[in-house]
Amino acid sequence: MSWGLEVLELDQDADERAIKRAYAQRLRVTRPDDDPVAFQQLHEAYQAALAWARDRDPQDAAWSGSEPDAPLQSSASAVEPVQSTAGMDVEAVADRILAEAIQQQPETLQAWLAQQPELWALQWKARIGDALLEALFCSAEPVQADNLDLLAEVFGWDEIGSSVDPYALDALRLQMHRRWIVQPGNHHRLADLLQRHDLPDPPATARAHMDWLSRPWNHWQALLTSVSPQRGRDLNQTLDALGIDDADQVPAPLQARQVAFWREIGAMHRLNRERLLQGLLRGVACAVIAALLVLAVGVLGRLATDSSVAGIHPIATYARVALYAGLGLALLGTVAPVVQTFLHWQVQDEQLSRSPRVALLPVPLLVAVAAMMMHGWNLRSAGTLLAWPVLGLAVWRWWRRSQLEIHFNGWMLLAMLPFVKLLMLGMLHAELALVAALVFWGWDVWRNVLGRRG
Repeated sequence: MSWGLEVLELDQDADERAIKRAYAQRLRVTRPDDDPVAFQQLHEAYQAALAWARDRDPQDAAWSGSEPDAPLQSSASAVEPVQSTAGMDVEAVADRILAEAIQQQPETLQAWLAQQPELWALQWKARIGDALLEALFCSAEPVQADNLDLLAEVFGWDEIGSSVDPYALDALRLQMHRRWIVQPGNHHRLADLLQRHDLPDPPATARAHMDWLSRPWNHWQALLTSVSPQRGRDLNQTLDALGIDDADQVPAPLQARQVAFWREIGAMHRLNRERLLQGLLRGVACAVIAALLVLAVGVLGRLATDSSVAGIHPIATYARVALYAGLGLALLGTVAPVVQTFLHWQVQDEQLSRSPRVALLPVPLLVAVAAMMMHGWNLRSAGTLLAWPVLGLAVWRWWRRSQLEIHFNGWMLLAMLPFVKLLMLGMLHAELALVAALVFWGWDVWRNVLGRRG
């Protein structure tokens, strides 16, 4: 048996049509610009398989140009379909096939195509295939990928020697399938797509995502929907899986304004109005919850004990605590998008950053400010409060840019106990945090900046 047939995963009795079809299918995942070595190996296997098939049965070479789905007929019966289709409207037949491909499932479409007499004659079948392919490239209607694969097999678009560009055909397949998958009733297929992109969303979640992306535009409604944690990230991952980068070409029934809004919410690399409003709403929501909890504790405490008992604070005290806590959480929510953008800027690769040298400055500058506050301006408490966030920033920057992964277990937690004790002792000496921050920062610069230049 030929080694080429083994690479193509074909049996030893495979003919040239089967070899060409298997090679065309492998070309979808093995492209010369992505992996030249694998493509060269695949091409050599294809040539070896063809040579084996032709040496085994020389008659196969005479049939290499025939359509794989055309029935073998006698010369008298083969002329009959041509005579019956002499006045055929090729464009009308192609439009009818396209309409069936849009509406039918693959099994039903395959049975329907087998019953169409226009496809029995090879010369008419080729012309119908060309007209159908042109209609597909011009159509904005959704067609599922399984139906497009069936049409490509029937009309030989994916065969070697076909005039159809395989990359253009693959792009058309992906584009039309993404239009189809967002249609109502196809949420189970969307859930499968999200699972293939490591997003385990059940059909109910996929349906909710489509509802949010396709409902009429209302700014405040969209902002309230985005308050929920992780919702913006999940919807942006869904848009990534669908290949929707912006609102210029959004397939119906998705709304362009909704897509643009959620893309703004997911733009962690820059500040924008939508993210600031989202942070403000989240802060206000947390502030309301915290204020209600503080007031509830105060009211319950007053009801459970006598007001004359010493140590019981009046309701006004709880109200002030609730007010301060609410204002603090609202301010924290407003500042959160700024902090997220700053952290994203700090962990970004220098090769992608517009200002790589500027991104190296925040950690040493903050270390210098904290040291001056502790030893030059007699503000040791404020300097200590600044020192530990600076250490956290340096560790976070080094960790993310080094792309490290640690899987915690019981032994790992036991080994970390001495470091936790040292950290607790070091809380009394903020200078240790500043030195550690400079160590992590220098390690990151040496590995990810100077090391790459060398």
